[in-house]
Amino acid sequence: MKIRKVDRIFSLLIRERDGWRCKACGDKSKNYEHNRQGLHCSHYYSRARENTRFDFDNCISLCTYHHNQWGHGDKRGDYAEYMINRLGQEGFETLTRRANTHKKKNDVETEEILKEKLKLLEE
Repeated sequence: MKIRKVDRIFSLLIRERDGWRCKACGDKSKNYEHNRQGLHCSHYYSRARENTRFDFDNCISLCTYHHNQWGHGDKRGDYAEYMINRLGQEGFETLTRRANTHKKKNDVETEEILKEKLKLLEE
């Protein structure tokens, strides 16, 4: 799957939001701000689902190890448990409904929204 410009902006926003730390390792884990390749923006529901591709509830920062463990394969284990704890059962079910709803992509509009959010994070 091709990484779009808006994906790069969104990935930066997620990693900034999470303080450049792996959410699976915990808040006292290694800071990846100076080793950005070691920390990934992981989508619980894949980027193929346009409706949740840029959804802040759908994404967390994961180190390479946890992204390989959680982000590729069975999402009913630790990743699901983490997301339910993070969002609550109702929030997780709402995310699942959004993920299963079709949306057309609009990179121009999405890029504008994400750039505004990035500015707010940098302030």
